Amino acid sequence: MAGMTLIAVPVGFAQRGGAAPARPNIPIPRLADGKPNLSFVDPANKGGWQSSQHWDYAADLLDRKEEGIPFQPWAKALFDYRKGTEHKDDPEGFCVPPGGTRATSTQGLQEFINLPEQKRIIRMFDSSSANWQIIYMDGRPHPPEVYEIPSWMGHSVGHWEGDTLVVDTVGFNEGHWASVYGAMRTDKHHLIEKFTRKDYYTLRYEVTIDDTGAYTRPWTIGWDLRWNLGAEIEHAVCAENNRFLEHYENLEIPGAR
Repeated sequence: MAGMTLIAVPVGFAQRGGAAPARPNIPIPRLADGKPNLSFVDPANKGGWQSSQHWDYAADLLDRKEEGIPFQPWAKALFDYRKGTEHKDDPEGFCVPPGGTRATSTQGLQEFINLPEQKRIIRMFDSSSANWQIIYMDGRPHPPEVYEIPSWMGHSVGHWEGDTLVVDTVGFNEGHWASVYGAMRTDKHHLIEKFTRKDYYTLRYEVTIDDTGAYTRPWTIGWDLRWNLGAEIEHAVCAENNRFLEHYENLEIPGAR
């Protein structure tokens, strides 16, 4: 694939030939209402969440009895084409902002910003598209206009089930892929994402994908994100048809001449 791949190496991860340094045993921080704080409190232990790269969600299915992703025939044919052509048309390679599972499954840093007075949570992504997700926690429903005018990130409402943050998102446009290999995302894409902080360094992510436009039934995937101790989100800007990176030598940029 012609493109540029940026790989972030989490601080404190094991280096080749050696063990990772011991991490301090830090209790899970909590908000004033007792719910887990998915961010940090003490600046000495600041950081953010980092996922490993998940290219094909078939390996992440939680129901091990399922035989792969339940594609509709047209969606399977398009998925096979995208994978067979080394995902050369991946929208993220053209600076189009990812959302939903695609935003969570890549290696960029993620951070949750708690705004209890405003009854919402902001999830920030360290990506070239400067992404953020607003999760409304005030009990509102999805308004009709999110279906009429779909967006890159969709419309998200959340609530707590015990210590698990549950996020319901609809209103996605069809301009991006659900996975690096090209799983489909139609305007019927509906996600139920669950975030559970198992300990200070581990965030469990599980998501049910219900998209009647591309799949024969809902399906659920999941994996753990790791706390990148000491890391901070950096500002990055990427615009469609950006030519600036062509000034760097030895980089292969999609569409560059």
